[in-house]
Order: sequence, then C-alpha cells, then structure tokens
Amino acid sequence: MRFGQKRRRRGATSLKREPAETRGRWKAVWGPPLRWLGVALVFAAVGYGLQIGGQKLREPGAFPLRQVRVDGELRNLVEADFNAVASTYVGQNFFVANLDDLNAALVVNPWIEDVSVRRWWPDTVEIKLRERTAFGYWGQHEMVDVNGVRFRPTVVRQPGPWPKLSGPDGHEKMLIETYRAARALLDPLGLKLVRLVQDERRAWWLTFENGLEVYVGREQFEQRLQRLARVYPRLLAAQIDRIAVVDLRYVNGFAVRWKADRAAPAAG
Repeated sequence: MRFGQKRRRRGATSLKREPAETRGRWKAVWGPPLRWLGVALVFAAVGYGLQIGGQKLREPGAFPLRQVRVDGELRNLVEADFNAVASTYVGQNFFVANLDDLNAALVVNPWIEDVSVRRWWPDTVEIKLRERTAFGYWGQHEMVDVNGVRFRPTVVRQPGPWPKLSGPDGHEKMLIETYRAARALLDPLGLKLVRLVQDERRAWWLTFENGLEVYVGREQFEQRLQRLARVYPRLLAAQIDRIAVVDLRYVNGFAVRWKADRAAPAAG
C-alpha cells in the first residue's frame, strides 16, 4: 500500500457541474413563460377574490340604504311628494339599488325642473332637485314657468294670486314679456293687470283687478297702451266703477262700453 495517494471509493461517481452556457439557454427558453404563468396565477387569484367580494357586497341584506335626503328649495313640493317613490329604495343594497329608475320616476313630477340622484356612503340616497318657478296660469288647465315652459301641475301649494295668460302655442315667452311691460306701465296708475290674452287673430285683451277690460286689437300695442296710461287718470279713473270695457282700436281716441250697456262716444 502506498501512502500519499487517495484511494477512490468503489462505485462512487464524480459530480459534474452543468456548464453556465446550458443554464443560460434554459432560462432564456423557459424563464418568460414561467414568469407569465406566475402573473396569470396572481391575476386569477385576485379576480377570484374580487368576484367573491363583489358577491358578498351585493347580497340583498348587506349594506342596506336607510335614509333618503332631499336637497333643494321647496315651494310647491314637500318631502311627502317623494316618500311614495323613494321609500321603496330604503332597505335595498347600497350597491345594487337602481337609482336610474328612481331618477326617472321623479322627473315625471311636473314641478321638478331638474333632478339628480346619487348615493352617499354608507346608507343614504340624496335627491338634489331644482323646483320649477311658476309664472302664472296658462289657459284653462295649465301653468307656465318663468322660462315660458308650460306644465300641468296636480297641486299648487304656493300662494297666489297668479296672473292668467292665454295665447297661441309658441308665444309663451312673448306673453310673459308683454305682461311684465304692461304691469310696469300701468301699476303706478292703480291698474293691476290680472289677465292677458292674445286670441287666434293675434288681438290683445287685458283684464284688470278692478274688473276693467281693455281691448287693444292686433296693431300698435305699445302705442295704444301708452294712450290708456295717459287718459286713464284724467278721464276714466273717476268713473271706473261704471266702465265695463275700453276699446283702444281708434287712431286718436278710444271708446267706452258702460256696465249698464249705455253707449258712449269715442273720446278724442
């Protein structure tokens, strides 16, 4: 036996390291797919978690709506007007309740000019609205707002008196402007205009709070109304209780019909 030499075990196998070039080639081939597989597994886990979480959030008994809040100045509307519609949403799931349907149900109220409905965490539905501002009555069954839009309310809570307007379709804004101009001219004389009509022939009729009716006709509306403003204090005011109609359809004067149907000549 020789000393200084290591004896090799019988049956032992020497380990050879894999060359770096082979390892690099393996990573180049299999690395990207494995990374994408890992990303896909992460997304799948997150998606599954979101699905389960979404189902829990949308369960009927979870996160119930408990109150409805109305934001807006109410004159002809009261909160009771919304209870019948909005109360059906109390108890519904915060995330599932269909507020578009609630918005559509509120829009049909003739007093609502604009409305929006939204959720407020954790349990509130807010109804934000703008009530229509009425100007007066239109015809027999309608009203008209300050923007000249006609509507048909089911209830009128705001105290009047409301002026009464009537005219052809599409003339709503013009009648409102004419009414305002007539009031500005005649109110200082003690003539309060309560009814303004433009008939199918486009002729104008005015009715005042004291019962006086004035027929202006189709032409020279402003000039004839100015004539009424000039002659009323001097010639008509003292006999207003006896006058039924003043007809302004004359070039330089007017005619009076007395309440006793006693004709009077035109005044120059």
